[in-house]
Amino acid sequence: MNRILGLVTTLFLGSLSFAHAHSVTVGTMEIIHPAIPAPPAGAKSAAGYLEIVNAGDAADRLLGVETAIAKRAMLHATDHGADGVARMIHLDAIDIPAGGTVLLEPGGLHIMLMGLTGPLTEGDMIPATLVFERAGRVAIEFSVDAPAGTDHSRMDHSAAGHQTAPTGHGHAGGTDADQIEAVLMAQFDSPEAPLTVSPITIQGPVAVAGWSQQGKGGRAFLRKDDMGWFVELCAGESLVQPATFVSMGLTRAGAESLAAAVNGAELSAGADLIGRLNAFEGTVLVGRSAADGHGHGAGQTD
Repeated sequence: MNRILGLVTTLFLGSLSFAHAHSVTVGTMEIIHPAIPAPPAGAKSAAGYLEIVNAGDAADRLLGVETAIAKRAMLHATDHGADGVARMIHLDAIDIPAGGTVLLEPGGLHIMLMGLTGPLTEGDMIPATLVFERAGRVAIEFSVDAPAGTDHSRMDHSAAGHQTAPTGHGHAGGTDADQIEAVLMAQFDSPEAPLTVSPITIQGPVAVAGWSQQGKGGRAFLRKDDMGWFVELCAGESLVQPATFVSMGLTRAGAESLAAAVNGAELSAGADLIGRLNAFEGTVLVGRSAADGHGHGAGQTD
């Protein structure tokens, strides 16, 4: 039997301490506790959550988010497909019904922060602006909260494709490629669902690894810190494009070099594999598992 599909996150707002909650009210619109779970050290992406209460008689739309902490801030929804795969879907706007409440939380609607421009430390307050169709520009501050854990023990590799080794660290013996393969395979390879990791492209402290399992596939973007390799996010075709790597903190030259290396490695692997890796839709933010004892977790999943 396949492992349970899907991405299971710790419910964010349910764990809030009332003493740390904060809100902003503009007219009939209230934004309650904008927050970013602290991402792993060195991460270049994170997720933002909040609650929007529209007490007015007119509907509104959240059109975007602006903040200097990220090169790009995007509105996303988590799509749980019939195949159990949880993927992040980009949204042009989020509808806020009259007299209604919209919750941005793990596993659902959320804000994806790509290309972090600085560290996010628990306790920080990060200025940002929400842009509404009717209410206009609303200044807020994201509270950087304790890391949100993801229950990776219940994530199927065919859904999110990635996991740290049972120790939570990528310090397996052998080369970096061996360690990356071990990180990806330790949790999800099984006789019923054999996992193949190939090709693996490494450029300094970052890497892109392709994976295939039961006819499905995708790519994992990995980063190496003092604890070893970990998967930061998973996607499909976007992980061969320089713009994606730039948004994740690489220089333009580094992004172009990595993209060229990934494309070159995959070209030699053949068109069938490339098609399988490209078939993964959307983006899934992973990060270190909270089970590693260091509190690193995914924001979301987008």
